[in-house]
Parts: sequence; C-alpha cells; structure tokens
Amino acid sequence: MAATLHQIVYISRATAPLSDDAAATLCRAAAERNRGAGITGLLLHDGARFIQAIEGDEAALRALMARITRDPRHHAIGFVSDSPVAARQFGDWGMDYRRVDDIPAAADFLTTVKRALAGVDDPGLLAAFIGFAVIGRGERRRGFVPR
Repeated sequence: MAATLHQIVYISRATAPLSDDAAATLCRAAAERNRGAGITGLLLHDGARFIQAIEGDEAALRALMARITRDPRHHAIGFVSDSPVAARQFGDWGMDYRRVDDIPAAADFLTTVKRALAGVDDPGLLAAFIGFAVIGRGERRRGFVPR
C-alpha cells in the first residue's frame, strides 16, 4: 500500500535573531535532509518568526516535526494544519530568508511571499503564508518588532 501524502503547516517564534550566514546554513542543511526524506515545502523567516509547510510521507513528517520541536531556535510552535492532502503544493523544497527590519523591507517580503506561492492552489495554505507576511508588515508599521 502506498504511503498517504500528508502536510503540516506550523508557525513558531525564533528564540534569537538569525544572522544571514546562519539562515543560509539552516536552509542548505534542511533542503538536503528534506530532499533525502522525500519532503517538500516552503520555509519563511521574517527575522522573528518562522512559517513552514512540509509535505510528504506522514512518518517522515512526524520525524521532522520531532526534530523541529527540539530545535532551540524555535519556541511557541503553533500548528496551522496537519492533515492528509491529495497533491503536493511545492514541487521542490523552497525556502526564503529575509530580514524584515523596516516598512519597505516588509512590503518587499510580502511581494516575495506572493511570488513564492505562485504555484500553490490550496486557499488555506495561501491564506496562512500571506497572513504571516501581512501580520509581520502591520507589526513593523506600528513600530513593534516581535522577539
């Protein structure tokens, strides 16, 4: 029997700011590990929060989530969704890291998020990622940078 395709989407807070070098290292290592496990998805980090959608075999996703929940770079993990899906939304592992410290950068981040989601047709997934970018943009506009 073939494994059921599963998808998990979560949001978490960063315990400390990531340097650009640390973020690049994180992205490369995750992309390689996930490719080997047949996991695809998208990870975004706005300087204070992460949002990630991962999809693949449910057992592989559960193992990955166990590692993520133990990762000291994350806290306050909240699940947006965790369910079987009919089809992959991300053909390749995709990641974007962008530090969003001011309003122009936040607007650019929203544009980047929308571009990264061009091939996604799941309305709930689109809403989660775009909402993530919009909320961060609004927080920065009011002068609040979440830690």
